[in-house]
Amino acid sequence: MHPLHTTSWDWIKSFVAVAQHGSVLAAAQHLQTNPATVSRQIASLEQSLGVELFVRSRQGMQPTLPAMQFLEPARAMHAAMHQLSLGAAAKDEQVQGLVRISVSVSLAHFVLPELLDVFRSQHSGIHFEITATDSVSNLSQREADIAIRLLPPKQQDLIAKRVGYLSIGLFASQRYISRRGMPKMEHDNLMQHDFIDVAPQLSLREGFAKAGFAQLAERIVCTTTDHANSWHMLRAGIGIGSGLSILAERDSQIVPVLQEATLPKFPVWLVTHRELKTQPRLRLVMDYLAQALKSLAS
Repeated sequence: MHPLHTTSWDWIKSFVAVAQHGSVLAAAQHLQTNPATVSRQIASLEQSLGVELFVRSRQGMQPTLPAMQFLEPARAMHAAMHQLSLGAAAKDEQVQGLVRISVSVSLAHFVLPELLDVFRSQHSGIHFEITATDSVSNLSQREADIAIRLLPPKQQDLIAKRVGYLSIGLFASQRYISRRGMPKMEHDNLMQHDFIDVAPQLSLREGFAKAGFAQLAERIVCTTTDHANSWHMLRAGIGIGSGLSILAERDSQIVPVLQEATLPKFPVWLVTHRELKTQPRLRLVMDYLAQALKSLAS
């Protein structure tokens, strides 16, 4: 029997993910599994094919020549399986079942739970799998059924609806203000305050530089990659940071500061795959989220 006849689809997914992302850890995060599972599946595929597929190096997992030869057929298999999955999902007439949502970290932590609680009080037969990420999930490869994004999709096979705009502001906690005073939009005053940065997204360093306050980078006392973590740091009184205005409006411990500063508004997009737009379960969730997010986004 040809070795591919006994190859598991999960092995192919892991192989393509490691080749694409360059490491077992990154592949596991992409596949939402653990690195041990990815390593085991790669080893099983190597045993099935009788070749070594990757070599570890300082640059990560480097594909061997047999891996490079196998990569395009594997990607084709990968794409075909996703297309079959989309076709099957589009024909699913069940109103009950699973809906997978990809959403930004801040919305996943502070906005979506309340919305889903209201939704499930009316539709208890629908359950959810949430991917909280500030990266763009690939809906064409079924990484999610619905995405709530702050930028429009570029792929032609996706459909999107803009439901409003979310404002960003600068904030501090009541605790911080009581200790350090209210900041003013003056260089000498700002140099006496502490700041929290979220990098690489919405970096305060870049904002400071554009506003002519490049030296304020020296006053950044904490940098995080996670917007939700930044908000908790801000609430704890560590410093001044950026965040969604709708979060501050609901939090009595948070005070808007430096309101003269110009910060962007972000459009909120609700996105799904074109083939899934009439699937009853997804249509129900999409319609609800569109209305709920519209009421929150100005």
